[in-house]
Amino acid sequence: MTMKVRVLYVAAVLVGSLWLTGCDHYNCGVTFGNSSCSSSSGTGVSQSGGSGSNGQAAVYLYFENAGNIDAASVDTSGNFALIPNFVSPTGTLSGTGNMIIVQKQWLYEPLTGGLSILSYSIDATTGALTTITGGPFASADSNAITSDPAGKFVFVCGADNDEVSVFSIDQTSGALTFVGKYAANVGFAEQATTDGQGKFLYVTAGNLGGSVAVFSIGSTGALTPAAGSPFSISIAQLQGEPTGKFLLGITGNGANNGFANDNHVYVYAINQTTGVLTAVSGSPFSTQFTPATFSVHPSGSFVFTYNQTVTTSEPMEGFGFNSSTGAITELGTSPFTAFTPFAGQFDQNGTYLFMHSADTFTVASVDTSSGAVTSVGLPITGAGSLPTWAVTDP
Repeated sequence: MTMKVRVLYVAAVLVGSLWLTGCDHYNCGVTFGNSSCSSSSGTGVSQSGGSGSNGQAAVYLYFENAGNIDAASVDTSGNFALIPNFVSPTGTLSGTGNMIIVQKQWLYEPLTGGLSILSYSIDATTGALTTITGGPFASADSNAITSDPAGKFVFVCGADNDEVSVFSIDQTSGALTFVGKYAANVGFAEQATTDGQGKFLYVTAGNLGGSVAVFSIGSTGALTPAAGSPFSISIAQLQGEPTGKFLLGITGNGANNGFANDNHVYVYAINQTTGVLTAVSGSPFSTQFTPATFSVHPSGSFVFTYNQTVTTSEPMEGFGFNSSTGAITELGTSPFTAFTPFAGQFDQNGTYLFMHSADTFTVASVDTSSGAVTSVGLPITGAGSLPTWAVTDP
């Protein structure tokens, strides 16, 4: 992890004991104490008055804690609990970037200091993790990791090198094969995302940035920069939506980085030939609070922002997204005053929203028609203030 990002994260802990992700606030996580391996019950993580789930899992949550990976699940009855007797994979070490799950089968996490990517297959029945044959896989870069929607490639940012490394994914085993490294030229390649169809890759400098690199993704994963890339666009975090027509983003300014509060969500139309971005009519769209992180519902119908000032977390907000125009409109039930997370992730079906604040994970069910959210089960505590985490339906 770079010193710049460490400073930002320490600030986040000091002012609010807040988080993310998977995608985390600056898409770059922190490490935890020891590197010993043990079951979930031995890492200090606890269920607040609850017990282990006994039903068939509907969604799994994986998170790094004290150098191990811990796991919890929501079962088909809506119970949220640590997975009983879950054993962290042997040799797990603290990662540094965000953790991702690809095709609901494989979990990848860049290792602290670069050099490798932790890689595991997921047992859909038990949630157990098994190291993929050949893993961990060598990598010169270790910041944020992302994949294309089809799960053919992973892209790893190298902030210090200002580059992106590309790996292809073996569609049978999940093993990674190095494709190449590509200069981002944004000054500090901190966050990457693809459009919703996996045609283009976008790289920003996180909350330190003022430009966006744009690449076309070839059939082998090779990247070709768009003419004129990088572009002068002051955005820190970007995320696609299913149609591939738009990217949504926030600057994150005002949360912990000393800038004036930016209470907006930005929406860009994607040129389908070049990948170049143009702000849609009405963008940026106003929010009541200051987004520190955000996520787009898998259906593309909703956008949720996780909001923070220098002194406190603020209520989560939800917005409807118009996939024809790119406009967003705040939901009638928003802001959600019962929820003040620093970050959130939907499962792939969009049934549940996992949220993290302080050292606690909570879960809400999502009404996929209205965007309304309802708490599920009891919180899990002791997960650390800035964990690396990811969720998947089995």
